[in-house]
Amino acid sequence: MFRQSIQIIIGLIVFVIIFILTTYFSVYIFVKTEKYVIIPDVTGKDIIYVLESLSDNRLNTKVDGTEYHSTIPKNHVIYQDPKPGSEVKEGRDVSIVLSKGSKWLRLPDIRGMPIEKAQIVLDQHRLCRGEITRIYHPQFVSGMIIYQFPEPGSYITNIACIDILVSRGHRSTLYQMPDFIGVSIEEALMMLSTINIQPFSIKYASDNQWPENRIIEQKPAFGYAITKEEPVYLTVNRKNLKIGDSKGGISLYVYSVPNGFLQKHVLIRLNIFGVTIHVHDDFIRPAKKIYVLIPNDCDASVFVYQDETLVDSKIF
Repeated sequence: MFRQSIQIIIGLIVFVIIFILTTYFSVYIFVKTEKYVIIPDVTGKDIIYVLESLSDNRLNTKVDGTEYHSTIPKNHVIYQDPKPGSEVKEGRDVSIVLSKGSKWLRLPDIRGMPIEKAQIVLDQHRLCRGEITRIYHPQFVSGMIIYQFPEPGSYITNIACIDILVSRGHRSTLYQMPDFIGVSIEEALMMLSTINIQPFSIKYASDNQWPENRIIEQKPAFGYAITKEEPVYLTVNRKNLKIGDSKGGISLYVYSVPNGFLQKHVLIRLNIFGVTIHVHDDFIRPAKKIYVLIPNDCDASVFVYQDETLVDSKIF
C-alpha cells in the first residue's frame, strides 16, 4: 500500500514537471515567433498618411482626441504614443492626438477682388460673409470689393464674419431732360447728341395743332434728371396718309462717308413701326457709300451717327 502511494506521488510529480516544461517551451516558442516593428514618426503628418504608414507596419491607429494648435494644420498629428523609434509587437495600438488647426486665423486680403471670387476665398478659409455695403466709386468697377472689415492680416476666430464694401462702379453723369415739345426731330436729336444720348424709340402720331415733324410728346418729361443709360421716348407729329395716297414700293437712302485718311465709325439707326433698329454699325473707309432701303408704306426715319455724332437725318 505504501509502495503504491509512492508511485502515485512520483507520477504526479513527473506529470507536473512535464506540464511545466511543455508550457514553458510553448510560451518560449510563441514569444520567439512573434514579430517586432519600429514605431514610425507620424508627428505633424496628415491623418491619411498616418493610417497608411501604421497599417503598412501592421499597427493599429487609435485617435485619442483633438486639440487646437497654432502651427500644426487641421487633421495633422500633434502627439503619438508610443514615441517614434520604439520597438513594439505587431498589432499594437498607436495612440494619436489630431490638430483642429489654429483657433485664430489670419484674415486673407480680398480687396480688389470681384465679389464672386472673394466668396470662394472666404469659403476656402471657412469664413462667413457679413454685411455688404455698396457705394459708387470712380476707381473700382461695379462688383469690386473696395474695403473689408476686419482688415487683411488681422487674426480672427474661424467663426467670424467679414463685412465688405462693394463698388457700384462710376456714378453716371446726370443731365436735365431738355424741353423738346414743338422742336423739330432733327434739332432734338442734335441736342441729345451733345450729351451723348440716343433716343430709345421714336413713334409717330397725328396732331393738327403742330407742324409736321415736330415733337408732340416726350418721356422723360422736361426737367427730369437722366443718365446716358436711360431710355428716351419721342413722339413726332406726322400727317396721316389718306387711303389711296400710299405709293408702295421702296425708297433708297444713301450716305457717303466723307473723304479723309482714317476710317469712320458709322452708325445708322432706322426707326420704323415705332421700333428703332441699327441697320449699320461698323468702321467704314473714307468716300465709301452706304445704302439703306426704306419701305414707302410706313412712317420711317433715318439717323446717321459718325464717331458718335449725329451728322444726318431724314424723315420718309
